[in-house]
Order: sequence, then structure tokens, then C-alpha cells
Amino acid sequence: MNFNHICSMKRALGVLAAFAFALAAPHPALAEVRGTDIVLGQTADERGIAQADMPDIAAPHAIMVDANGTVLYERAADEQVKIASITKVMTALVALDHAALTDTVTVDHAAATVGESTSNLKEGDTLSVEDALRALLIPSGNDAAMAIATSVGALIDPASSDPYQTFIDAMNEKAAELGMKDSVFENPHGLDFDEWAGSMHATARDVATMVAAAMHNDTFRAIVGQGDADIAVTAADGSAKTLHLRDVNQLVGTEGNIGVKTGLTDDAGSCFAGAFAREEGEIYTVVLGCAEPSEEVKKTVQEPRFVDTLALVAWYSEHMVTSNAVTSEVRDTEGRAIAGRATLADWSDKTVTVVAADPSQQVTYFDLGDEVEVDVALNALTGEVHEGDAAGTLTLSQDDRTLATVELVAAENIPAPSIFERIMVGFDRVVRFFTGEPAEAPAEVLATAPVTTATSAA
Repeated sequence: MNFNHICSMKRALGVLAAFAFALAAPHPALAEVRGTDIVLGQTADERGIAQADMPDIAAPHAIMVDANGTVLYERAADEQVKIASITKVMTALVALDHAALTDTVTVDHAAATVGESTSNLKEGDTLSVEDALRALLIPSGNDAAMAIATSVGALIDPASSDPYQTFIDAMNEKAAELGMKDSVFENPHGLDFDEWAGSMHATARDVATMVAAAMHNDTFRAIVGQGDADIAVTAADGSAKTLHLRDVNQLVGTEGNIGVKTGLTDDAGSCFAGAFAREEGEIYTVVLGCAEPSEEVKKTVQEPRFVDTLALVAWYSEHMVTSNAVTSEVRDTEGRAIAGRATLADWSDKTVTVVAADPSQQVTYFDLGDEVEVDVALNALTGEVHEGDAAGTLTLSQDDRTLATVELVAAENIPAPSIFERIMVGFDRVVRFFTGEPAEAPAEVLATAPVTTATSAA
């Protein structure tokens, strides 16, 4: 069964699957699970991840990155491909770097006649950079892209005889600055056919890098996350008009989506780069080269690019597990998990039970990642010990990243030794010296690590 056959069969299930993808975890039955797909730097096969625990998508190129830059999932993420209108994310970044939001963008003949996806700007129209960015990103206006490139290019180098090319050069300079080593930009809109045919390309990994950088800009975030909008335009004759912009991103507000950008050409296929809000931090998804949607599902969440994106998000959510920060097979009389027993330095044979200062503290981790590691540092306590006294810390980490730090406290009251008891402790320590025993009861760690797939496979 070839790729096109798979995607056409999947579209036939569109009506039945609508609720599943919009309201619950999507599982497109006719997509593809690959053992060669990479999770946290290793293939699924190398990690021993079962097919049922991998995302079921049809996109030939995909990646998912968290807010810390950790690549959670990737498929052919370094292959150089066309990215269509996702190019406009870079156009926006360069404009935001070099222009004030109140600067003026003028629509020239080339911008007004570029064709394809448009925000309905006319030759001679003027508008603010901020509204031009809305026209660029919300309806994916090629006219806005051209107008921004020429107008902002003139701001970058007022002496330039070709401000449009000045802007394109700035796009590639920005790509290099961000470390997008496999990307080349040749126009500000992403068209890749006829007069726009060329060698421009990017990779899913580079797109994720670009999206993460763009989402650090408050203006960009606000625009791609707002949905439909109206902008103010001044026509060539000086009259004011309002243009209504309809968002081409059908996922805004779905499963926490807060942007970012679609793309579609025959060569690039159907593409989407998305940002999703999660309690543990944002995640960024990229799917490139998806099948073009049929007319009946076009501009709905049933487009293959959106179906695959939601499948990735559902996979991520399914494998982000929340558990108690302190887990232990041993509990105290109040039912609290005992993290360990700390040394009482004034005694030779006593320890104090240690628990979390906040027993309700939780930790969230990716259960397909490496084992969660537990590091418990217990203090040696002296004198009279009271319940709640600081007794150390417990740190949970995974894949070289700290997940949580837990403050540990004494779980009981223990009086300081009396004078007589101190004498006996001293005598006991003399005996221990000659017998080779420790001078005080050693600390004991009882906390265990939350279970991951790596843990259970070991």
C-alpha cells in the first residue's frame, strides 16, 4: 500500500474521526508507526518501545521539541524539503528585529499582484508593521509578505538599491544566527513554483528552532494565537478601510494550540508548525510533506497535517506522567512515604525518619525517556530534633535535566541525649572503634524512582 493510498483511505474516515481528534486523543488507524522513528535521540527499536507506544502519523517529516529544546520525537527531521508558507515565520522574525510596530508598510505593485494566498491588500495601501504582520500570519497573505520585505528592507539598509533583496539576505542571516544550518530562504512567502521556483529549503528540525525563537517574541505570540482579526488599512486615495482576516490555522484553541503557521504547495505538500501550551511548558510540533487535503476536509481539523499534529500531541500527553515526587515502599504511621532515615549525630545508634515537607508535591516526567534518577542528600541532625526540621533534599532528574527538588523534613520528635546518655554514647563509640563499627548510625535512603518504560524494560 503506497503513501497516497494510505492518505486517501484515511480521509474517507474523516467524518467518523472528527470528534476523536477534536475532543480526545487521535489515533489515525491508517497512518504509519516506524521503529526507526527517534525518541530522545534513539530509535524506538533501540529503546525497546512497543508500536502501541509510538505516534501513529503519516507525515514523512516530523519533529516535536519541548520548551527546553529537548527533541522528544523525530522522523526524517534533517532531510532538506520545501516548507511553503511556514517561511513567513522567518519573515515575521526579521521584520520584528528591524522595524517598530508603528512603522509603515506600503503595498507596491509586486506585492498586490503576487497571487495565491492573500490578505486582499491593494496597490498603494499602507498599514502599520503590526497589522502587516497580522495580514502575513493569520490568513497567510503573500501580498503582506512582499510588502513587508520591501518596506522593512528599506529600513534595514536605506541606501540599498534593492530593499527586497536586502530583506531576503537578512532572512538568511537570521537563519544562520539561530543555527538553522540546513535552511535557505529565497523569498518572503514560501511560494516554490513558476517564477518562484528555486533552491530554497529547510528541515523539520530547523523549522522547530525557528518556531521556538518566534514564540519568544510577545508580538508574534499574540498574533498567531488570536485567531480571526480585523486590521486598519489606508487606501491609495487616503480613505480608511478595515480588512477582516480569517485564520488558516484550524487548531487554535484545540488541545492547547496557541499558533503557529500552515503551509501548502504542490512541492512542499501540506505542512504545519504548531505551538501547544502545557503545564510543564510549551511544546513545538512540525509536520512537513503531508498529503494535500480533499475539498471536503480542507480548512478543517481533519486536514492530514492537523490530524498528524493532534496525534503527536496526544502521544505526548499520554506519555507525560504525573506521580508523587517522593515514592517509597515504606510509610510512616500517618501514611506518608518515607524518603529515608537521617543520621542523629549525637547518638551512636539512632536515626530519624525523613519525609517530604509537602507530601502532596508531584513530579511530571516523560515515561518513554531514560530512567528517572533519585538523588537524596540527608543532613546529619544534632541536638533536639522536632518534627518539620529541615533534613535534606531529594532531587529527581531525567535525561540530564532536573525534574523536581523536594525539601525533606524530620517526621518525628527526638530529644537530645541526657548527660548520662551522652556518657553511654561515648562509651559505645569507643567499643565501636575497636570493633570497626561506625561511630553513628548511617543514613538510609528509602525513596524509589518513578517507573518509566526504560525502568520496566531493564
